[in-house]
Amino acid sequence: MRKKLYFVTAFLLLSVPLAAQIAPSAGGTGITIWVGASLFTFNPDYGCADNSPFSCGEHQIIGVAPYVDTSSFMFRRIGLEGEARMGLFHGPVTLIENSYLGGPRVRIFRYRDLSFSGKFLLGQGHLDVPAPALGGGNYFVYAPGAIFESRVAKYVNVRVEYEYQRWPGFKCFQCSSSGSGGLTPNGFGFGVSYAIHTSNSGEPRN
Repeated sequence: MRKKLYFVTAFLLLSVPLAAQIAPSAGGTGITIWVGASLFTFNPDYGCADNSPFSCGEHQIIGVAPYVDTSSFMFRRIGLEGEARMGLFHGPVTLIENSYLGGPRVRIFRYRDLSFSGKFLLGQGHLDVPAPALGGGNYFVYAPGAIFESRVAKYVNVRVEYEYQRWPGFKCFQCSSSGSGGLTPNGFGFGVSYAIHTSNSGEPRN
């Protein structure tokens, strides 16, 4: 797990110097790196009646998701995000559902200190289930999502996000899609992030 978290973080941090070469460099237009963490609740779509975000009752997964993202450096709208989403608590049959994802995020609109963005992440998911439950292992994952953020201090953002994951390689034994389309965990997170680097001096950018 730790190696996968390092991989996601390193991917984002190594992408920033490359991005800086194509970003405008005049007058405070640098790239800001934001590091944060969110608490989330997901329907794991395993042993649940359906896959709507809050419909798994006492088996709703609770977890923590450290993340790294950049300001919108490309066309002033596109940035990068990486996350390690660790669903460790309350899953059915002591299920643990983790994912390690990275990809682009696109700012759709911004008004003063508020912004709304979409994201599309790719990576790996891991399902840990005790015997005799079936389906444990590693899977390819892709995940669209939406992020609403607010700047509450010069270097601090808070956010609410929704993410809908697809695990297309999963053969459903106890998921709501009954074998069609794989596993579809989804839910909401509530996070806070801090600006740790700005490539040019001045205000940190979203």
